[in-house]
Amino acid sequence: MVHEHIEKERPLLVLLDEARSHVPVLRQEMRSAPCQLLASLTRAHPDETGEDEVVELRLPFLDWLPDAHRDRAARFLKDSDETLSRTPVALLPPLLTEDRHDGLPPSPRFARRILPGALPADRLAAAVEHLFAGAPQRCAAAGPGSGAGR
Repeated sequence: MVHEHIEKERPLLVLLDEARSHVPVLRQEMRSAPCQLLASLTRAHPDETGEDEVVELRLPFLDWLPDAHRDRAARFLKDSDETLSRTPVALLPPLLTEDRHDGLPPSPRFARRILPGALPADRLAAAVEHLFAGAPQRCAAAGPGSGAGR
């Protein structure tokens, strides 16, 4: 569905708020996870003999995106990390977005919310409309009542 959405150049804004590659899970949760899910994840610390309650899993970075877009997302994440490290949060916009330039496909676009709770769904929907002005306006996914399902 995502690939079809991208091919048709429909608006797709990918928020990289939580772009962590290591996620803590309870050992009990990991044991009860479906085998198919576990096969796609790797242990950050493959110590099977450990008895810690919490285990860290390494998640693949945006593995649902085509490689070229995933590479762009990684560059944007690195660039935005640099911006965040040199600029006080109070001087940053609520939403850092990938710069547009020639040769860049119109969709997907990448962004990071500086203060995630400060941008409710309706404001994100307005940002999508603004960022993708002129593109077919049917969003890939929207929360209930967000108004983004156009």
